[in-house]
Parts: sequence; C-alpha cells; structure tokens
Amino acid sequence: MKPSHRARARRLIVAFFESMMAIVLLIAPLFANAAAPPPTARIGCTRAGGGDAYDCTIRLAAPGGAPLRDARFTVSADMPSMPMAHNLRPVAAVPDAAPGVYRARLALEMPGVWLVRLDFSTPARLTIARKLSFDDAGAR
Repeated sequence: MKPSHRARARRLIVAFFESMMAIVLLIAPLFANAAAPPPTARIGCTRAGGGDAYDCTIRLAAPGGAPLRDARFTVSADMPSMPMAHNLRPVAAVPDAAPGVYRARLALEMPGVWLVRLDFSTPARLTIARKLSFDDAGAR
C-alpha cells in the first residue's frame, strides 16, 4: 500500500470510530433511566361501601426515600389463580394532598388474592406489581 493510501485508510478508520463515539454519546441519555432503581411502593386498600370496591392508597418513594412527586401511573389488577377471567380496566391514580401519596379505586369482582399493577409513564416507563389479599377488612 502506498503511503498516501495508508494515510487515507487511517483517516477513514479514525473518522469511523469518531462517528461511532458521537452516536454513543447522543443516545446514552436515552438509556439513563434504564439503570435507575425503581421507586418503592406501599399499597393499602380499605373497603369502600358495598360490593367489592376498594379505595387504595399508594405511597411512592424515590430510591433515596424522598416522596415521589408528579408520578403518572395507572392501577390495574388481575387474579393470578384465574388467568384472563378477572381482569380490571386500568384506572388513573390521583395525587393526594400529601407528597408521594396517590389514590385509586379498584372495583374487584370478588375477594381473594389479586396482583395489583402500577404502570408508570412518568418518571419512567416501568411496572411495579404487588400481590395483595382482599377481604372484608381491606387488603394486605
């Protein structure tokens, strides 16, 4: 290979690697939340009047323990013992006056063990699931 061809090949290789590094640096922020630990969620529900409706209080905390404000998520539930038989439509969680506290009403079809899912759109797209046992006293 002639010296001029080697220099040109070297410049092309350097340009290629510089381009790859630029692409990595541009897309890295898109994956910044992927490695972040999820918030913690405590869910408590009490029976709401008659039927199998429950008022649920969801307490969210950031990984450091601070209340998680401005979260947007839906709450849904399904019964693991009867897959596809009892699936609830998702309901939007409503922020409470207290920071990090949200409320949602679940209209279950029967008491028993339900898998409650919190599907977040903000602060990041993620799902938190908790298995709760619902009865006349509420959920635990």
